[in-house]
Amino acid sequence: MIAFLFPGQGSQYVGMAGKVIDPILSRRLFGQASDVLGLDLWNLVEAGDEAALTRTENTQPALFATEMAWVEALASRGMSCDVAAGHSLGEFSALCCAGVFTFEDGIRLVRQRGEIMARAVSGSPGTMAAVVGLDDNDLQCVLAEGRRSGIVEVANYNASDQTVVSGEMAAVDRVVGAVKEIGRGRAIKLRVGAPFHSSIMAGGAAEFEAIVHDIPFSRPRFPVVNNVAALSEDDPEAIRECLVAQFKSPVQWVRTMEALQSMGASEYLEVGPKGVLTALGRKAVPGGNVRAVEDEIWQ
Repeated sequence: MIAFLFPGQGSQYVGMAGKVIDPILSRRLFGQASDVLGLDLWNLVEAGDEAALTRTENTQPALFATEMAWVEALASRGMSCDVAAGHSLGEFSALCCAGVFTFEDGIRLVRQRGEIMARAVSGSPGTMAAVVGLDDNDLQCVLAEGRRSGIVEVANYNASDQTVVSGEMAAVDRVVGAVKEIGRGRAIKLRVGAPFHSSIMAGGAAEFEAIVHDIPFSRPRFPVVNNVAALSEDDPEAIRECLVAQFKSPVQWVRTMEALQSMGASEYLEVGPKGVLTALGRKAVPGGNVRAVEDEIWQ
């Protein structure tokens, strides 16, 4: 059983769409996305500057389109999946891959999601950082130190030794400094445009809920494990509720990988740029068949 894994924000880079193995198909799909958005998405991804691409209202449709271009390119070679999961934004790609909504509706949804997130933090900009190699006691200590400067919370449970924190700029910076001071582990600031999956985003969740209910949803063709509870939902309304909850809740990626294994997944393919989820997957499934599309040799 093969599982497709779709990465989220932080995996983007200028030129990522050009790595898709079928350039004609990729340009066609990006053309559709550009028509929906009223902007040249291909130019933004392939010739734009990194700062523009990192703005969340741009990152989200850019990553979504790149990942769906990979899905179509793989399908043209007879490759599909039996189950899927996506990390944060990647959950939208997984659901689109499963036929829950159309590509055009998905582009609209993630663009509006990005715009809401940008507005939600316009008066209080934030950021995120990966904290690696700390036990829970040390993690709680550095979080407590960070909270002396503002809001900072756990946003992603990525692996047993990797947690992502999210919050106000000063608070996250203080966490990064506290990790350096204790001399164990390390903290890495992420290239994201907002403090995703934190309580700071709560103000935008209600607005996003109204948008989600304007998009037609269908039952998935195959199971998609969600971020908020690491469960597979079949009911369209339950899927909507999970996407709204995901807006301000931590990503349960450790539990997601456990769920995929319990469902019988024996092969994992990361469908998107960079390979972040491939590295996490190899931790979750030691010795397992975990690969990334960008690392494969395609004929």
